[in-house]
Amino acid sequence: MNYYATEYTRKERTMFVLKHLIWVLPLFAVTKFWFLPWLEGYAEVAHCYNYGEFTGIHVVFYGLFVGLPLLSAIILFIGEGPRSIKVIQLGQSPLPNEKVFTPTKYKYGVKAKIKPYIFFAILVFLLGLSVRGVFWANDIIALSSGKELPQCQSLVLGSVINRNTNDYVNQSLLHLNSSD
Repeated sequence: MNYYATEYTRKERTMFVLKHLIWVLPLFAVTKFWFLPWLEGYAEVAHCYNYGEFTGIHVVFYGLFVGLPLLSAIILFIGEGPRSIKVIQLGQSPLPNEKVFTPTKYKYGVKAKIKPYIFFAILVFLLGLSVRGVFWANDIIALSSGKELPQCQSLVLGSVINRNTNDYVNQSLLHLNSSD
């Protein structure tokens, strides 16, 4: 009986990395160059939005303190949860016919179940952080409700015309007026 799990070949490792880079790099680019600038702009004028009983401030703080830990827990569970459940059920790590990157001895019993238990403890922590985040968001929103907020800019079709767009439009109008 072989005491070590089967390793990926060099070609399989390269393909594994390339396959994951295909989705990671576009996700990184969209996050860095579109989502984060959009979120920064939205957070500056979040108080201008009203979604019934919620405002944009609610969306920002609940998203940060509740949504982010909850989404992290969901993504981690989708990625690693089924494997961890199987390891706990079988009491073997790595799983049968699972390939590894480095030479890894099979572990059985309690030793095999330690990492999955730590993984589920992290998930419980993230879920608890999300629940606690409800109270943090409520406290911060209550603190900011009495403060004077900056004036809202023009809202067009539910989106904010930012300062750069306003400057461009104003410069264009000045240029048109001066050419008359």
